[in-house]
Amino acid sequence: MSDNNPDQIPTSQPAAGPGNHEVNPDWTIGEVLSEAWKLKDGFKGTYWGALLIYAVITVVITGVLEFIANDSSMMKVISQLITGFITYPLVVGMMMIAIKRSVGIPTNVAMVFDYYPKTMPIFLTYLLMPLLIFIGFLLLVLPGIYLAIAYALALPLLVDKNMGIWEAMEASRKAITPCWFRVFGLFLLGGIILMISALPLGIGLIWTVPFFGLAAAIVYRNLVGVSQSA
Repeated sequence: MSDNNPDQIPTSQPAAGPGNHEVNPDWTIGEVLSEAWKLKDGFKGTYWGALLIYAVITVVITGVLEFIANDSSMMKVISQLITGFITYPLVVGMMMIAIKRSVGIPTNVAMVFDYYPKTMPIFLTYLLMPLLIFIGFLLLVLPGIYLAIAYALALPLLVDKNMGIWEAMEASRKAITPCWFRVFGLFLLGGIILMISALPLGIGLIWTVPFFGLAAAIVYRNLVGVSQSA
């Protein structure tokens, strides 16, 4: 992106990440997938460990709250909100573990808990994004598809760059818009790879789940850079 681009991501953070990876808006899908495949080695255990923590906490909380809800529709909605409030920071933690890996920062499973101090903005962002995407789908579908991809970087921007909710969403949209079709293509290809790898008893997912998490992280790094404090 040129310096006079009105849609350039607004950030005061350095362009390069801790591993001196320069921002690269001209990335290709092949390059991203190739790098992600290499980075997965030695990372699978960390990523799956974080995913297991998320899954166990989600199952426990959901089970307890569903028991309390006692078939009440209102209580089920409240239970879903409570579950999201507790587990969404873990999802962001998994995103950030992959982003750190993409710039060479050492990672460990416990990092999945690092973003609980930002629980409220994470939770509100999770609520606002689907609402706007849903409104976009009501408006002839295409705006919803556009926003579903355009907001893909909002949550890591929220915690990595310490942005506000709307600021992070707009920064994500502006960063992705110039390469929207590439990001869409990457996510589509990633979804196909995940589905195919799940066919032989799900064994292939051991490699492809962290692989795709890293691919998304590399796109984030290439488009907006990674904060020195990540």
